[in-house]
Amino acid sequence: MEIVRLTSEYYEEVVGLHCPKWRELSLEDRLTSCGYWGDPGVFSWYLDSLIRAGGQALVALEDGKVLGEAELVPERFSTPVGTHTYLQMVWVRKEARKKGVGRALVKECSQLSRKMRIFNLDTIPRDEAIPFFERLGFKEVDTQILMEAETRPAPEELRIEDADREEFPVSALMVAGQTRPSALLWELLWEREKVGLPSPRVIKVRVGMWQFVIALTQPFPKDDFLYALVWAPHRAGLGQIFDSMEAAISIAYEMGYERVRTQTWCRYRAAFEGAGFTPMKRFKWMRKRL
Repeated sequence: MEIVRLTSEYYEEVVGLHCPKWRELSLEDRLTSCGYWGDPGVFSWYLDSLIRAGGQALVALEDGKVLGEAELVPERFSTPVGTHTYLQMVWVRKEARKKGVGRALVKECSQLSRKMRIFNLDTIPRDEAIPFFERLGFKEVDTQILMEAETRPAPEELRIEDADREEFPVSALMVAGQTRPSALLWELLWEREKVGLPSPRVIKVRVGMWQFVIALTQPFPKDDFLYALVWAPHRAGLGQIFDSMEAAISIAYEMGYERVRTQTWCRYRAAFEGAGFTPMKRFKWMRKRL
């Protein structure tokens, strides 16, 4: 077995790894079932975004056949858990599992992280994958919670303006939506319509003396909710975060949606619950120190 950088010659095989029946499904069904990994065109666009964010993708090969795939992205901007590389994906072909493929991919990603001079390797694993990561030395260091709110009109006129691609909030702290490194999430907001994905609304919201950046996006065409990403000034408190989510809820209402979801850190939970969000699921943020 060898581990090499993922190139375009393996894109369709990797899509088949994640979504074995992708050729039999419509584009909407592929994306609903398998996300960015359900269609070669969308996967290529996604990987371009990952690379622009400083990430790398790897494949494990045996006799030229893809056994597994892994993706790694550095987080160099402010987060509640500090600087880290994020293990975005580790996926192994079903018949090749429990044979050391996943372990080898994680080991290679660890070495890449060290080369980047980043010594925390983080991930949010699926529930069934938690024992695998625990065996590799990952430990829970923080907690996130998926939350949902019903939309409603704004109680007062909002001070908002649209943001563009060049306005990535480099000095802000991502308080909601951070299921991947912030630079990657930002890249994935733009030019979505070129690959059949819904375009987002990205806005700057003034809350008192603070400016928040909020992105509201319908993740995939069949989703009946908007997902919120929120960047906040470092000194903003729970009250200002509450106000920003009030704004997100009302803007989603104006866009014609009945529900908004986001995934936030448990330390901010009170602000979201005050704005009408209810918890859906808890997630472990896990880390391996390198």
